[in-house]
Amino acid sequence: SAADYPRDRCLAELFEAQAAQTPDTVAVAFEDRQLTYRELNAHANQLARELRRLGVGPDALVGLCVERSLEMIVGILGILKAGGAYVPLDPGYPIERLAFMLEDTQAAVLLTRRPSQHVRMMLEQVISSSAAAGIQATMLDLEADWPRIAEHPDGNLPQRALGEQRAYVIYTSGSTGRPKGVMVRQRGVINLCYGLRAFFDDPAVRQTGLITSISFDISVNQIFPTLLFGRTLHIVP
Repeated sequence: SAADYPRDRCLAELFEAQAAQTPDTVAVAFEDRQLTYRELNAHANQLARELRRLGVGPDALVGLCVERSLEMIVGILGILKAGGAYVPLDPGYPIERLAFMLEDTQAAVLLTRRPSQHVRMMLEQVISSSAAAGIQATMLDLEADWPRIAEHPDGNLPQRALGEQRAYVIYTSGSTGRPKGVMVRQRGVINLCYGLRAFFDDPAVRQTGLITSISFDISVNQIFPTLLFGRTLHIVP
């Protein structure tokens, strides 16, 4: 609480400001691939437009069932730029847990990326079981469907999100009962980032490792301050 932070802005706006300031800096790297801030922002904008076409708007929950990759970060930012909140769905989770989370959130869109045959079959079963409960989910593959997504303009979108709207929903383990979705507002994430800003402003801090699953909230500490303050996020396999 000692650090001031912009209460009237959203995460997408703050990322866009940083991308404009350091467009050619590497924003995210994974194995032998990387994206600069300009490229990451452009890809996220194209995805956001596709998500809005599918009806994603303020506070809408979007499932993100993606293995560790650059597309995972594009997915997070694209969801936020569309005005929605991301729901991590670990491909390694049991189908019963995935089905519960999808039905509990009533997510209308589920982002994937080149899932294995086993994972695809599992997701199709999840969507099928959700449809039986009256929930219609659209699955969008961030690799196979990318040529179509890339037809959208890559400029910044007018922002619909506000600080009090949700940034993400991460589910508890359920070890004491049914898993519970913990909803965190964008303002809380921004507050966290600015609380850590002194560390990230240190010239010696140029890179951050994303070492946790995005289903674990420590990932928020690693992803967002890195990208809001112009550093490079390395996704550790």
